[in-house]
Amino acid sequence: MANIKLELPAHLDLNQFISDEAHDLRTPFNHVMGFSKILLGGGSAAYTAEMQKEDLGTIYRSGQRALWTLNGLIDIARLNRHEKEASPEDLDILSVVEQSLAHWRKFHPATTLQTEIQILTSASHLYADEALLRQILSGFILYVAQYVDPRAKVTLTIEEEEDWFVFSVTSTGTKVQPFSQLDLDMQGYINRAFIELQRGEIRSAEETDDGASIKFALPKQ
Repeated sequence: MANIKLELPAHLDLNQFISDEAHDLRTPFNHVMGFSKILLGGGSAAYTAEMQKEDLGTIYRSGQRALWTLNGLIDIARLNRHEKEASPEDLDILSVVEQSLAHWRKFHPATTLQTEIQILTSASHLYADEALLRQILSGFILYVAQYVDPRAKVTLTIEEEEDWFVFSVTSTGTKVQPFSQLDLDMQGYINRAFIELQRGEIRSAEETDDGASIKFALPKQ
């Protein structure tokens, strides 16, 4: 089966986006309110400590997701108003990749997804905006992870060309249908914009037989 090209939006109308995705935007808050009400009510005698812990976990994860989504909406608004700028600096490659994984796991603490880093370059440093690059990588992990089950694997690969560092974020595992168009559109738009702010380019974005893969490049200088 041939790979299917994925579209990363070049523009998002924020008002239309919020209107179209209203249900998904409300969902984490509904979870927080619903499970908080159960805990505050005390439940019945059958409502064990283990059940309370599980419900608290749901509240925490829903709160993290709500914060992740709110941050995305703020980024979209600032990008549309041209208020985002890149401030490149000399970065340690391994350090920024590891921080990106940590940033993603912070907002997805219950994940069972396996991750692997492959640095296929002799260079130890690159020139980029640290905060933007960290957000790009963690955002693309979220993006490609939607195409596989939770026990799958995501690999971050960095290669080197004459004038470019080339990044690949690839998921492999049992295929599933993406659960959130909101996440796909949001992360696709934000990450494309952050890459272009650094004079970078999207090389490819594809759905594969066993997951999804996105490749982008940032200039060395």
